[in-house]
Amino acid sequence: MTMHTHKYLTKSRYRSRGFSMVELMVALVITLILLAGIGQIFISSKKSFVIQNALARIQENGRYAMDILVSDLRRAGYWGGNADITTITGSQGVNLTAAEECADTTAGPSDWTRMLGRSVYGMNLSGTAKPSDTGNDYGCIKDAGASPYVRGDVLLVRYAHPSSIGSITKPLPCSKAAPNTTIKDCYPNEYFLRSSLFRGRLFQGVNSENTENNLVAPAIRTAELVAHAYYIGESSTASACPADGAVPSLYRISLVNGAFSAEEVAYGVDNLQIKYGIDTSGNNVVDRYYDADEIDSTDLTKPDWENVIVARTWLLVRAECPETGYTNSTTYAMGDENYTPADTANRGYRRKLYTSTVKLRNSN
Repeated sequence: MTMHTHKYLTKSRYRSRGFSMVELMVALVITLILLAGIGQIFISSKKSFVIQNALARIQENGRYAMDILVSDLRRAGYWGGNADITTITGSQGVNLTAAEECADTTAGPSDWTRMLGRSVYGMNLSGTAKPSDTGNDYGCIKDAGASPYVRGDVLLVRYAHPSSIGSITKPLPCSKAAPNTTIKDCYPNEYFLRSSLFRGRLFQGVNSENTENNLVAPAIRTAELVAHAYYIGESSTASACPADGAVPSLYRISLVNGAFSAEEVAYGVDNLQIKYGIDTSGNNVVDRYYDADEIDSTDLTKPDWENVIVARTWLLVRAECPETGYTNSTTYAMGDENYTPADTANRGYRRKLYTSTVKLRNSN
């Protein structure tokens, strides 16, 4: 090996020793900056996802809850095509006049379902008032225990279910799966309405095959009589953040085979408010909107429930869990109430207000 070659190889080895300390430090700093940026992007993306998911749930629950309310309000006062409830008679001791009250959920059959003359009814509640208070007499909406009342108004609707279950030409089966059983066997305490254009019969399932409940054709149909009372109660569904308390939900009370039953309709509904449009001049145009406590069919100084032709509804829907770093101190104008989240803890929830105005059937 020549001296020239040896010197060349020696220089090459020195040139290949690696990075200097300065170069390594610069590389580490650049790497840390990149990792910090990626981490920040991940955190921001996750936070954005959580927010968008909460908003999507609010929107889904709010639209569903409003659709249910609007659908029931539009059906209120529908009696199977019968336009004159005075031609609907009761049979087997069932009558058409009853008190506007409901017993607790352990009570037996109630007259509450059968008030065909009052297809829409409501309670305007605020402060510490409860549906079960004396004068309200809605003990079927509990103050404690399962799905207790939280806040807001109460809305009640009554109608004949739009799906017919048959006529009186033969015993009415419970279902296709049980063709040999009838509603007399399966739903003895449920109320049903058999109606034509000019007459009707109101009866319990136990009397469904009694000849006293027959009608002469045409246009005979038999349908279940429906009564729903809507209110805001504590959800029975476990929350993703149980330390923050129960989530409010929209509930409805109905009579299921002779006993009151509370059904959770929509999760996360925070408040319900309703105003009622009254036609006092008889021209089918709203003259003024009233709160429920300003309407009384037994007080001549107040408008009647039978004159209600429009229901204006507000639903406030909130997220399941509070959001860190978010504060919502918005005041929501809802009917006669300006609702503001009560304290700092309640202001961490995202909320959205939904409203709808529905034209009603009128028994008059």
